[in-house]
Amino acid sequence: MNPESEDREFYTYDKRHRFAAMYPLLVRQMFEDYGAGRKNVLDVGTGNGALLIELSKITDMELTGLDLREQVLDRVRENMRSHGVEPQRISLIQGDVADMPLPDESFDLIISRGSIPFWDDMAAAFSEMYRVLAPGGCFFVGCGFSRYQPLEEVRGMRPKWAGKGSDDPRNNWKKGTRIPDALEKAGIGNYRLVRDDYGVWVEVFKNAA
Repeated sequence: MNPESEDREFYTYDKRHRFAAMYPLLVRQMFEDYGAGRKNVLDVGTGNGALLIELSKITDMELTGLDLREQVLDRVRENMRSHGVEPQRISLIQGDVADMPLPDESFDLIISRGSIPFWDDMAAAFSEMYRVLAPGGCFFVGCGFSRYQPLEEVRGMRPKWAGKGSDDPRNNWKKGTRIPDALEKAGIGNYRLVRDDYGVWVEVFKNAA
């Protein structure tokens, strides 16, 4: 498979996608854990848009996706159409997580799954997410799967490059003290780092005004 066709396959969200069974369960988990009372959500590095598409099926929250590449956002629009999601239901913005074209304190909830290995500056990204997070809001970002999945299924879904012992550079973000160091550099002291068999996630709550 050439890189172009491989890229298109990954960004096409349908029942053949390798994570098709995971996305609805992860979204259910995120909504149950963090969605109560929230009015809007931002998906950073939205990729194929699966998180937002699944959220659109279970919540009335305002949904926004941000990605660096316009061609990726075009694929999200295609995926929305194939899932019967109206174009106005999800707002899509081209931008860099380290310099988001968004106003301060504008989102109650920020989520991201799978984009963090590709951030050039994790500290700058954390700082920007905290900037656009509303008082009392939360961000939950990282890489992993849903606790509602059997671990055997998770192990079968997990790419080889993300497995234990892999020296793939896409794993560098979670090694050693890189996450705490980036959070400290971003000026974020109140956080929870979740590391378990399902993945690695960063949870941050912003104090209410």
